[in-house]
Amino acid sequence: MISLEKPIGSRKNFADSEETLVSEFMELVQDILHIDDVQELRDYVQHCKTTRLQHCVNVAYYTFLISRRLELNVRSATRGALLHDFYLYDWKNNEQPIEGRHSVVHPQVALAMAKQYTQVDSIMEDCILNHMWPMSRQRPQTKEGWVVQGVDKLCAAMEMGTQSVRRVSPVKLKALMVSAIAARY
Repeated sequence: MISLEKPIGSRKNFADSEETLVSEFMELVQDILHIDDVQELRDYVQHCKTTRLQHCVNVAYYTFLISRRLELNVRSATRGALLHDFYLYDWKNNEQPIEGRHSVVHPQVALAMAKQYTQVDSIMEDCILNHMWPMSRQRPQTKEGWVVQGVDKLCAAMEMGTQSVRRVSPVKLKALMVSAIAARY
């Protein structure tokens, strides 16, 4: 089950209640979350025990919070973040449909999948295609793309770290990282 209970970063300093933030977030992404192929992302493990769907929701929610705080294009950034890893194969078992490095291939596949199901604007495209920088050559071209790229790395580190190192408090780590990112802007 996707968890949005007590999301870190949705504290009073973001001006709205958790319920308001989660409601606003869900309005932006619920149509995507109802797509059967998006739900199929539950069948793939992304980082340790985190499913690919949960990872995408994690990245989308923190992108939503940061983009909102920075007054960026919240809708495009959040939707692009949710679709950034929208590919239905296990790259660890050499199942990817295109030859090449996974860090270059899967954003292309995710973008093609996203375009099958929803309108993709240039910001969403940037978020999806360039989230793997610096493991891929192309850097994000938009502020929103940079947010998704950074949040993706942060969520991956937290998902792996909190599942492998029990003594690190995931709540304190997440709050610290989100605050640090938001404070820079």
